[in-house]
Amino acid sequence: MKKFVIAAACGALILAANTATSSAGEMLSAKEIKRFIPGRAKAKIMGSKVTMRMSRGGYLSARWDGKRDTGIWRVTKNQLCIKFKKWMNGATRCSSVSRSGNSYRVAGITFSKY
Repeated sequence: MKKFVIAAACGALILAANTATSSAGEMLSAKEIKRFIPGRAKAKIMGSKVTMRMSRGGYLSARWDGKRDTGIWRVTKNQLCIKFKKWMNGATRCSSVSRSGNSYRVAGITFSKY
């Protein structure tokens, strides 16, 4: 059950398909997402720290609540698309991205780059 909760929360959190809207900051174009996203980011979700590393080559790794997963990311039609090997049942989820300073907002969650 905990595995399902982690996968569901991570999926809903990171990339709830096509639901992200910007309440503050600028929406990123495909070109801007490709420049801004690679690197390391963190957020707090349900009291637990989530960290993600996204390479320029489209690979990603993430850690949340002591669990780890890897996957791929790409940009399609001004949206960031993520597919984990285990989390989100291996499904690809896409969402728009907004930026404010050194952080980005995806599906209502703000990730800070570090």
